[in-house]
This record gives sequence, structure tokens and C-alpha cells, in this order.
Amino acid sequence: MDPESLIEALRGTMDPNLREAAERQLNEGHTQVNFVSTLLRVTMSDQLDLNVRQAGVIYLKNMISQHWCEGDSSTTEPPANNIPEEDRQFIRDNIVEAIIHSPERIRVQLTTCIHHMIKHDYPGKWTTIVDKIGFYLQSDNSAGWLGILLCLYQLVKNYEYKKPDERQPLVAAMHIFMPMLKERFIQLLPDPSSDSVLVQKQIFKILYALFQETMQADEEERPELPWWKCKKWALHILARLFER
Repeated sequence: MDPESLIEALRGTMDPNLREAAERQLNEGHTQVNFVSTLLRVTMSDQLDLNVRQAGVIYLKNMISQHWCEGDSSTTEPPANNIPEEDRQFIRDNIVEAIIHSPERIRVQLTTCIHHMIKHDYPGKWTTIVDKIGFYLQSDNSAGWLGILLCLYQLVKNYEYKKPDERQPLVAAMHIFMPMLKERFIQLLPDPSSDSVLVQKQIFKILYALFQETMQADEEERPELPWWKCKKWALHILARLFER
């Protein structure tokens, strides 16, 4: 499907009188090579109405959620419905930049996309995502920091509750990223602006998800551990300070 036809079909999904025909057109086209790639291009285009871009990214999210997984024995869908490798590679090559540069309404859908992609492709088919995250974390362009941290957050979330022996790909990546996160946080800490605080909050969320599993202790023994008692009283003090 060419870009113009795709855009018109997406517009049609927002019109009750055209929705059924538009959805049928999209369903007929989604098995074609370059269909998913064109969806991402539409989503990334700041020349289009935000509503059209949002319709495109929702359809893209549904495509990736339903069809990105390969070789799943639990699925009965025919191979013809799978996303062609050519399109998969285009999405891998461009979704990080799409997340960085998109407005919030688009970005929230794209982060769901990248979560599914990481789940099925990292590290076997997509080691380059580590290079991209590192590149943008080290960039002096602060406008890209929140978007790239959202990508890193999805990487960490995929391993949040995995067993230690299954977390090695994440551990290897975080050996690279932890010094970068520390540098960025120290740099941002004196800046009280809302943009700075949003980035700081995202770093905290990444660290929380990273340590969620490793800090688990036996539920019955935990209250008696001296480390836990120390943390408890530190939190009591912080809570009292915030109350005042």
C-alpha cells in the first residue's frame, strides 16, 4: 500500500461512515512488504495531523503486539500474517528515533511496541539497541534524554522478574549504562525545571526496576535483617521531613 492510500485509510477509520471500508482496506494491506514500515513513517511525520499519526501508531502497536513473535508454538496464525523481515529491520533501525522525537500521545504507544520487540529480539536479533541507547545517553542534546531513557526502561522491564541466570544480557548492558546514568543524574540534579525532574524520575524508575528482583529477600526474615531496619528508620525520617 502506498503512503497516500494508507493515510487516507487511517483518516477513514476516524469517520463512522467510512470506518468499515477503511479497516477492511488496512486488513487487506497489512501482509504486504513495506506496510509496517510505511506505518512507522506516517507515525513519525510531523507534516501530518496528530490524529492521523495517532491512528497509525495504534495500528502499528496492534500489528507488533500480535505479529512480531516468530515461531511461537501457541499461535495458530499462518506464517503469511507475520511481519516480513525487511519491515522488521526497518522498525528496529528507526523506532528508537521515533520514540525520541515523537510527542507524548505517540510516544506512549511506541514504547509498547519497543517492549514487545525487545522481548522477542534482544539480544539474539537486536544487539544494536545497546549501541543506540549508549549513543543517545552520551549525547549533549538533552532533548533526547527522556525518550532514550524510556527505551532503556523497556529493556530493563523485560528482565525485571527473570531469574539471575536469565538476566545476563541485561547485566552486560547495564555495566555500560550505569556510569552514563550516574553522570546524567549528577548533571541534572541542580536543575529544578520540570524537564529536568522528568528525566531524573525516569532514571529512578529504571533503577527501581533493575533492583526489584535482586533486592528481594525472604518475606519472613526481611523485618529482622539489620539492613532492612536501617532502611526502615531512614524512610521514617524522610517521611517526617516531607510531612513538615
